[in-house]
Amino acid sequence: MGPQARVTPRPAFQPDHFFLSRTEGRGLVRDLTGRLIDRCAISTEGAWDHAHGALRFDETFTYDDGLVDVLHWTFAPDARGRMSASEANVTAPVRGWTDGEDYRLRFKRRGGPRAGKLELTYQVRFTLMQPDLALKLVRLKLFGITLGEMTAFHRRLD
Repeated sequence: MGPQARVTPRPAFQPDHFFLSRTEGRGLVRDLTGRLIDRCAISTEGAWDHAHGALRFDETFTYDDGLVDVLHWTFAPDARGRMSASEANVTAPVRGWTDGEDYRLRFKRRGGPRAGKLELTYQVRFTLMQPDLALKLVRLKLFGITLGEMTAFHRRLD
């Protein structure tokens, strides 16, 4: 047997560290057939709120068709010391967890871009590609059926 290459594990994506600065990125939105629906610019602005012991950041999506969507996130340690997230437009608690090198989120949100009054489930996966670059995959589901996906990246500007 020949020598085996060692794979050095990469650090897991940590939202409370990555978004503790400004980021900019781009995204593509596709429907359930894979057809491109829209593109967007994504920007975040984050800061640590010492009074509440939490990261607060705004995430702004500016779509090429003119639609703008803003989410106001708060990440803070829960009772078990894990990072938990909240956002005013989310209708159910946000579930976040580390999965190998990835950080995953699952939440439900009523409304949002092109959703009207529907409550969609968002399944989000972040992967750190470089210390200043993260890949984001988002699946939008209704009753367990994937309606569309977003593929995006965020780059730290610090």
